[in-house]
Amino acid sequence: MKTTLTVVLASVFSNAAFGQIGINTAVPIASLDIVAKRSDGSTAEGVLPPRLSGDEIKAADLQYTERHAGTIIYASAAVRVPSSKTVNITATGLYYYDGKMWQRMLQGDPKKLHPQSAGDIKNSVQPSDHNGWYLLNGRSVSSLPLPAQNSAAGLGFTTSLPDAADRVLKTRNGAELLGSHGGNNTMTITRSNLPDINLTGVVSGTAESAGAHTHGSGEGGFLLGGTDVGNNGSGHYQGNNDISSWGGVGLMSSTATSGAHIHALSGIATVPTGGMGASMDNRSAYLVVNTFIYLGE
Repeated sequence: MKTTLTVVLASVFSNAAFGQIGINTAVPIASLDIVAKRSDGSTAEGVLPPRLSGDEIKAADLQYTERHAGTIIYASAAVRVPSSKTVNITATGLYYYDGKMWQRMLQGDPKKLHPQSAGDIKNSVQPSDHNGWYLLNGRSVSSLPLPAQNSAAGLGFTTSLPDAADRVLKTRNGAELLGSHGGNNTMTITRSNLPDINLTGVVSGTAESAGAHTHGSGEGGFLLGGTDVGNNGSGHYQGNNDISSWGGVGLMSSTATSGAHIHALSGIATVPTGGMGASMDNRSAYLVVNTFIYLGE
């Protein structure tokens, strides 16, 4: 141990003037250049970062600020009850601090950052859960693996996951809860939805039988009068030889064929639209996929 420390310190101090540090090399080509001590397989080579459990990392939340962005730690276990900074520590692996929270580094390629964080949503034709992605089908949170339960709880889903079946995603406004449902796939137009216009159509019906009306005659009349002479063909008439009887002379004409009329008609005229009141499908053309949420592996 003393020999190793002496070699490392000597290497550090010998290159300090150049602003670069080399381990197992006298000619570092970067700020920190680590060269394997042996390449014959007789020793374990590599860089071993600090190893802490998720809970131990969480315990130091207050110690990490924006100045610590880029810090790398190996999480030996997922955090059990995540904080806002450790919500992504859902499995063992390398994590880096981005100045606000810990992000997982992509498994199999430490040069790339893991593109998923707890709570990420994606659409896929995958039929079921896979690689830390869980189908949003309304299932109970208690049915998930424990690490996924913790991630779901950290996102506010303590009872069940949202059910995305037959729904599209909508960006949240200030008053909505993340994961809540709304809207309908069908709609029915009511009278208040119609445009404010006058509809025209043919009205048919029967006028009231006693509708108010007048009839005018273009000619004719009738004259009645009392006489004291018999009917001698002149139009005079005496009934029963009684001079007080009435008789008449005159002419009565029929009402003109197109006599003036006024008919009063009251009521509500109904113009049928021919519709059936069926609801309409409110969806655009679509491709059927599944919706998943990332809760960690």
